Amino acid sequence: MTSLKQSLKYVTLGLATVAAVVGLSTALPQPTQAQSGLTIFGGVEAEFRLPYFIDFNYPFSTNARYYLNILRNKLPRDVISLEIEYPETFTEIGGRFDPDAIELRSGDWRGGEVIPTKAIDWIEEEGRIEIIPTEPIPANSEVVVVFSNVRNPRRYGYHYFNLRMMYQGDVIDQYAGTWPMEVASETNQR
Repeated sequence: MTSLKQSLKYVTLGLATVAAVVGLSTALPQPTQAQSGLTIFGGVEAEFRLPYFIDFNYPFSTNARYYLNILRNKLPRDVISLEIEYPETFTEIGGRFDPDAIELRSGDWRGGEVIPTKAIDWIEEEGRIEIIPTEPIPANSEVVVVFSNVRNPRRYGYHYFNLRMMYQGDVIDQYAGTWPMEVASETNQR
């Protein structure tokens, strides 16, 4: 009789633990490529993870600067436009961009010479920024997208910024990678 009571007690505790874990996992943000959230296992696959640097990376910084690097292996052909999708959570917690302070630069790390652009549009309601260079960006180039005067969100978080590019001769953008950005962390780079 005692062993039956103990068994029922352990089964009840086990079910309560499972219910708590399931409840916790549904209460936490469920990450996708287009939103930030907690990722215990996984994240962005290494082949799609893009490097970045952030200056003045603290909560509610009004002069944060993001350097989003695009490596040469992501440009197998000339590129005629770039699209950067950011998660809704970025702006929901106070993040803002200054579309007049976005530029393309050649090179890596923080970039070098500015690449002239025809248009840079922030489509806020769709959570994306479109960048169209004046001339196609040559294949096998390294490029840095620089966002200056960014207002960081009011609290720390991971935000996945996705890169889509349209290559010369294509009619639709293609996914090229993701910057898994640690924003408002008070660190300079990741």
